[in-house]
Amino acid sequence: MIHKTEEFRQWRSIFWKLNRYENEQICYNSKDSDGSKILLVKQGTLLVQVSTSQDEKAYTEILIEGDIINVEALIEQQARGSWNVSNFIQYQVVAFGPAEVYEIDKEFLLSHLYIDPRKYHDLFERIIVQLVNISFASVLSNRGTQAKVSWALFRTIKKVGYQIEEDTNIVGLPSFATQTFIAQISHSGKARTNEAIKELSDLGIIIQWGAKCKLINMTQLIQYLKKESLMPFSHSII
Repeated sequence: MIHKTEEFRQWRSIFWKLNRYENEQICYNSKDSDGSKILLVKQGTLLVQVSTSQDEKAYTEILIEGDIINVEALIEQQARGSWNVSNFIQYQVVAFGPAEVYEIDKEFLLSHLYIDPRKYHDLFERIIVQLVNISFASVLSNRGTQAKVSWALFRTIKKVGYQIEEDTNIVGLPSFATQTFIAQISHSGKARTNEAIKELSDLGIIIQWGAKCKLINMTQLIQYLKKESLMPFSHSII
């Protein structure tokens, strides 16, 4: 990863600084950004929030180490044309627990990307995967709630899931991955999400869904996604 290279460490104090955040502290708000800095997560879990039509906050994405918070800041003005991306993308990012974020001078970072882009392949790859995950969630938006919830579970597991030692097929989810959170990530109603969770439990995909412990059979989840959700698109997405 870029932030673990010796070259990156040499940039400190001149071209980047490290910001620390506490639980539920706002790390970034797109309305307050001038686009001159690139924010890269060093450690911790951050959650992306947008405002709903009811003026409530809804979660749309999870960010972890190595993720760029403000991807839109990488777009050059020439590529934007006559419209400003920030007018269409308004969100804020909050920390779930302690977090550390690098604030990097955009022009300096881009100049190094142009010089030797191969060094930053991991950075590009993470951005692409992030956008593909979001895009596929949109593709599934017209499918049934069960498919949307399954994909939301998969996205959450890939970011913050942890393996249960007794069984390598079973993974746990952190406490913030509540029914409401999964409903927001999957763009589904709470009641329908609850029904989907029960149905996935009956299928043996969800092993346990409690307030303090949520266990998912990863093998069963992937098999279900391939069969019910991904088959029309590709056999090799997962």
